[in-house]
Amino acid sequence: MAATTIRTDPDVVVRTFFDALTTGATATAVSLLSDDVWWANIGLPTVRGKHAVARAIASMHRRLRFGVDIHHLAVSAPADPTDAAAPIVVLTERTDYLGFGPLRVGFWVCGRFEVRDGRVCGWQDYFSKSDMAKGAVRGLVEMVTGRGR
Repeated sequence: MAATTIRTDPDVVVRTFFDALTTGATATAVSLLSDDVWWANIGLPTVRGKHAVARAIASMHRRLRFGVDIHHLAVSAPADPTDAAAPIVVLTERTDYLGFGPLRVGFWVCGRFEVRDGRVCGWQDYFSKSDMAKGAVRGLVEMVTGRGR
């Protein structure tokens, strides 16, 4: 019987991470983080360290539903091409969905992930607050009218 091989390709790591986030599998998502991981949402404080990011993900899973449609995912060069141990950069263009009760808010996000040794060691998301507000309005209309589901 062949041994199971864990894929550490940067794109597979990021897709598996998102699969865990969308299914609420906090432990699986956290298992894909390095101990020195950082997570930055533009305009919010950066969360640093595996335990702190794990708490943030667990809090997200307790408070809301998360969904994602990945439109593009691109594996780039190492973050520092002169350093053989530098993480590989993975870029995502996606629509994130945050669900609160019957309300579902969808908005565009561009994400930059750094993957080293099969683990996410850096995660930065860029999004437009105005697009998020538009998503909230769309979500409210869909919730009230029953359309869009």
